[in-house]
Amino acid sequence: MARNVTVAAAQMGPNNEGASREEIVERMLVLLEQAKGQGVELIAYPEMALTTYFPKKIRKDFDQFFETEMPPKALEPLLRRAKDLRIAVHAGFCEKAEGKYFNTALLTDTAGKFCGTFRKIHLPGTREPDGFAQVYEPYYFAHGDTGYKIFDACGAKIGIAICQDRRYPESYRALALQGAEIILIGYNTPISALALDLNELCMRAGAYANACFVVGIAKAGIEDGVELIGGSCIISPQGQVLAKAGTTGDELIVSRIDLDQMTPIRKRWNFLGRRQPQHYQTLLQPVTEKESHR
Repeated sequence: MARNVTVAAAQMGPNNEGASREEIVERMLVLLEQAKGQGVELIAYPEMALTTYFPKKIRKDFDQFFETEMPPKALEPLLRRAKDLRIAVHAGFCEKAEGKYFNTALLTDTAGKFCGTFRKIHLPGTREPDGFAQVYEPYYFAHGDTGYKIFDACGAKIGIAICQDRRYPESYRALALQGAEIILIGYNTPISALALDLNELCMRAGAYANACFVVGIAKAGIEDGVELIGGSCIISPQGQVLAKAGTTGDELIVSRIDLDQMTPIRKRWNFLGRRQPQHYQTLLQPVTEKESHR
């Protein structure tokens, strides 16, 4: 029996500061209703879907951007409607828990069951301006403590990474070694000369090297004066782009993927089975080049 899943990347345009969570969730609901019309079973929203991308500058009044309940109360209307429609949901938000601040994403299944969360591991930027950094996530967030883990939803093994995590090959490999078939990656990325190319490059490479599907979901457009890239895409286990956003606003891209497509690819290349980990000891060495903001 074929294992097909219709997945959607729900790219979001800017969440300018001053927009309420209710207004933002209304936009998310519009995308959800569009997904219903296209037979979507899994919809993925971007990193920090409920707020502006505030780490683009340093500020003291940041508690307002963090959720303290799990799942976040602000997402209740979306998750309730998704349960009615039998659509699994991935969404990113900022989480405050036990006095710590995290960049987090959650996943529910098609029955509305809360599967769990992932907390972003790799934080870009610096704790204070250094003349180079575009963002200041280490000033706000603790490094994620959930580790890379797999969730069951839509008959698939699903892994999650967030934004900067996509630039580390270890993220994809750690998930693939646990059986990941689909990896969901929300992001907010300020524009630069190569930002769009590098965004797609690292996700395509991760999909190909681990023979799994990758879904990248952007928050895009000019948000509080900073331009964020779009480029949301759904990528095959061969590194091919199956669907890609054409705007920097709210946009739904959809692809019906065949999970069984991975089987012959994994058998042919067997990247995981032909690893030689006895030669990779240096990958597990502690970081020795200390950076003050880490």
